Amino acid sequence: MNVILDTNIWISFLFGKQLYSVSSVFDNADVKVFVSQELVSEILSVISRPKIRTHIGSEAIEAMWELMRERCYPIENYPMVETPVRDAKDAYLLAMSEAIPAHILVTGDKDLLVLKQHGDTAIMNYQQFLLLLSGLHS
Repeated sequence: MNVILDTNIWISFLFGKQLYSVSSVFDNADVKVFVSQELVSEILSVISRPKIRTHIGSEAIEAMWELMRERCYPIENYPMVETPVRDAKDAYLLAMSEAIPAHILVTGDKDLLVLKQHGDTAIMNYQQFLLLLSGLHS
């Protein structure tokens, strides 16, 4: 199963000091998580904000980067797509989903969640994703 975790999912792991909770996703042999330079740039932009940095420790950030380096699959050079997404800056996620092709885009972004589907990619929140994963292995 090819999966994209949106920036807000990665940031929520850092805020909740629960990066370890995502390990169940990476420990699942059926799941491949993809990242792109746009996704990494967006994460860097968010975690460099002083207001955010006061709540996130350097160790957690380094653990996240290590997880990405060691367990995620990079995707590069994908064409942008025409999308119905309300926030144009999220279009790269939908372009990634087409290029991979991704089965699931996990996000907390309401502008994306309202779509529910983009092509063959289901768009869901993290709790829905965890329920799906637990259903696959029960």
